[in-house]
Amino acid sequence: MNLRYLVAAIACFLAANGCYELFHRLGSHVDDQGILHEPFGLIPLGWLFVLAGAVLLVLSLARRK
Repeated sequence: MNLRYLVAAIACFLAANGCYELFHRLGSHVDDQGILHEPFGLIPLGWLFVLAGAVLLVLSLARRK
């Protein structure tokens, strides 16, 4: 059963990495009216994936013993 937690933790870490990579690739820009456009929602989503991955990793290690 701990293998499921480990795979889910790795998937969460990969999703977090994808969020950060997408944030940097999309970039930010200011339009003609002076409004800043940036994909700010990807940063907290990445942190959420990191937190979920860490919890799943701890559960995986706890179930191992």
